[in-house]
Amino acid sequence: MAGGNKHGTALVTAAGVVGLSGKPITVYAMNIISTGGGGSVVTLRDGTTSSGTIYIAETGTTSKGVTFNYSEGFYFPDGLYVSVDANLTSVLISYDQL
Repeated sequence: MAGGNKHGTALVTAAGVVGLSGKPITVYAMNIISTGGGGSVVTLRDGTTSSGTIYIAETGTTSKGVTFNYSEGFYFPDGLYVSVDANLTSVLISYDQL
């Protein structure tokens, strides 16, 4: 919808930007699915690179999916960059973006 909020989800399997690069974004939930090698650590950073300020870091459970809900949402003013480790199968992120 032109000029409105973008409501959506992003399925992430590697490090990178979620949504429109550098634009404010609010994250409401994420589901981490980890491999059998261990619980994956997923880090949500403000900005567009792996050097952005860490806002959230969550750890999954080996060979399971774990959901983290942020009912009021976390606001990332300079965009959202997701860092992941080798134990990640995927992470599903629920967000709003202007």
